Amino acid sequence: MNKNQEINYTKEAFLNPWNLAFLIMSMLAAFFLSGTQGTLPLFNIILIFAAASELMYLGILPRQERFQRLVRAQHDKERTKPPSQKEIYLRLTKFSQRRYARLRKIEKEIESNYRKLSYASQGLLDSHLKKIDGLIESYIKLLYQKERYEDSVRNGAEAEIARDIKEIRDELGTTQSKKVRAIKERRLRILDQRLARYKKSKENQEIIEEQLATIEDVIKYIHEQSLTLRDPEAITFQLDTLLNEVEETEASVEEMEGMFTPGVDIMADMDSYEIDESMHQESLRDRARE
Repeated sequence: MNKNQEINYTKEAFLNPWNLAFLIMSMLAAFFLSGTQGTLPLFNIILIFAAASELMYLGILPRQERFQRLVRAQHDKERTKPPSQKEIYLRLTKFSQRRYARLRKIEKEIESNYRKLSYASQGLLDSHLKKIDGLIESYIKLLYQKERYEDSVRNGAEAEIARDIKEIRDELGTTQSKKVRAIKERRLRILDQRLARYKKSKENQEIIEEQLATIEDVIKYIHEQSLTLRDPEAITFQLDTLLNEVEETEASVEEMEGMFTPGVDIMADMDSYEIDESMHQESLRDRARE
C-alpha cells in the first residue's frame, strides 16, 4: 500500500500541537468574553473566525507536499526508533524473561544489602548500583539480539546453501557457455555472501551468550560480597572492566545489524541480473546436452 494512503494527513494536521494550541486559545478567549456583559456578538465572532480558520487550515495544509514529507519522516523515525526495555521484554521468550527477572531480583537484593552498610560508603555503593543497572539494561538488549540470531540460523538453511555452492562449483567445471557461466558465477557470489552471513551469525550468537554468562557471574559475585563489602575497589574494577567489554560487544552487534537486510553487493548483482531470450535458449540447449 502506498504511504500516502496509509497516513491520514488531515488527522496529522489537526493533531499538530500548534493547531491544538490555537483551538484551545480560541475557546478560552470566547468563553472568557462570554462572561463579560454585552460581548455576546464578539463571542460569536471569535468562534466563527476560529472555525473558518480551522476549516481553511485543514483544507490546505494536508495537501502540501512539504507537510506530507515532514509527516512521513516523523512516521519513519517512529518506526525505526529502538524498542523500550518493556517492549524488548515482551518480545523475549519465557526462558529469557526468567533469566532477566532473576537478575533484576538479585539487583534488588544487592541494593537492600548495601543500604545496611555504613553511611560513609554510600557514595561508592550508589556508583556500584548505577553500574549494575547499566549492565542489566545491556543484558536485556543482548538477550534480544541473541534470540534474533537464533531465529536467523534455526531454519537449517546453512547446509542447503553449502550444498548449492558445491553443486554450482562442480557445474562451472563443465559449463561451456560464457553467458550461462556468468549467471552461475553471479549466483555463486550471492550464495557465498549468504553463507558468510550464517557463519557470522553463529559466531556472534556464541559471543553474546558468553557475555550474558559473564554479566550473570559478576552480578552474583557482587551479591555475595554485598553483605560485608570487604573489597569495594575490586568490585569497582570488575564493574568498569565488564562495562567496557559489554560496550564492545554491543558495538560488534550493531555492526552486524546489516546482516538482516540484503547486502549492497547482492542487490547490485540483482539489479544487473537480466536474461534476454537468446541467453535463455542457450541455457536450455546446454542443459539438454548435459
